[in-house]
Amino acid sequence: MKKMGIEAIYRRPNTSKPAPGHKIYPYLLRKLAVTRPNQVWSMDLTYCS
Repeated sequence: MKKMGIEAIYRRPNTSKPAPGHKIYPYLLRKLAVTRPNQVWSMDLTYCS
C-alpha cells in the first residue's frame, strides 16, 4: 500500500452533531437594559452531588 501511495480509510467519531435530547434555550435577557445592581442574577448548576 505504501508503494502505491494509498492508505486505509477509518471511520471517525461523529461528535459534531448535538444529541436530540439536548435543548437550546433562548437568551431571555437580550432586550433587557440592566440599569441597577441586583436587577439580574445568574446561576450555573454544572455539577451537583
